[in-house]
Amino acid sequence: MKKFFALIKGEVIRLWRYQITLFGLIVSAIWIILLAVVSKEEANALLPQLIVLDAGLMAIILLGASYFYEKQEGTMKAILVSPTSPAVLLSAKIIGTILGNLLSVFLMWLTMLVVHQSVFPIFTALALVIIITLTHLSIGYVLIYWSKDFMDLLLKYTFVALVLLVPTILVSLNILTDGLENLAYLSPTYSGQILVSQLWQASSESTVIAWMLIILYPLGLFPFYILPQFRKEAIRA
Repeated sequence: MKKFFALIKGEVIRLWRYQITLFGLIVSAIWIILLAVVSKEEANALLPQLIVLDAGLMAIILLGASYFYEKQEGTMKAILVSPTSPAVLLSAKIIGTILGNLLSVFLMWLTMLVVHQSVFPIFTALALVIIITLTHLSIGYVLIYWSKDFMDLLLKYTFVALVLLVPTILVSLNILTDGLENLAYLSPTYSGQILVSQLWQASSESTVIAWMLIILYPLGLFPFYILPQFRKEAIRA
């Protein structure tokens, strides 16, 4: 267990050294300023989108930047040839990313408390952020393993980000109606937004669909594709 915590600590230090954490904090500062300058009602309306954007789409691009930084410096090779199992190494890297997202949502909660004297259920929000981050990281790792370098990743990420955001836009414009709205749940970004929105709204049947689809990605991708690919990287290293 001590070794596992040491790996997490090393990952946190590595993210700070690559300025990934600093960039994440800058983005969080933008969200905080935005929440502070709008009204209480507008801030509450924005929060689901900001939380999912930060824990989802931002997590993918930061994961990619960290991965290719490590690969460029040869850090990845040193990590993969260590005696620790690939599953433990992968878990430490995922937790390192999740910790940054948890800090971000806590800062949003603190901003709402101080500026608007309004709060949302922080522990429920933190749990949702963990799940949303895991789901988007599973997609992020797929993009990484399908990309030759960081620029290639950016191109693929741009396309995927549009695909993930389009359902949210279509639903908000009332284009997906008469049952077609269920197709939007295939986007983990939309499903995540539905789940986060439940912090402010009463639960509904749509929550069940969102839960089922958002956990499908990490449960399917991590054990059956990402971990085997991670092991292949270790063998090549």
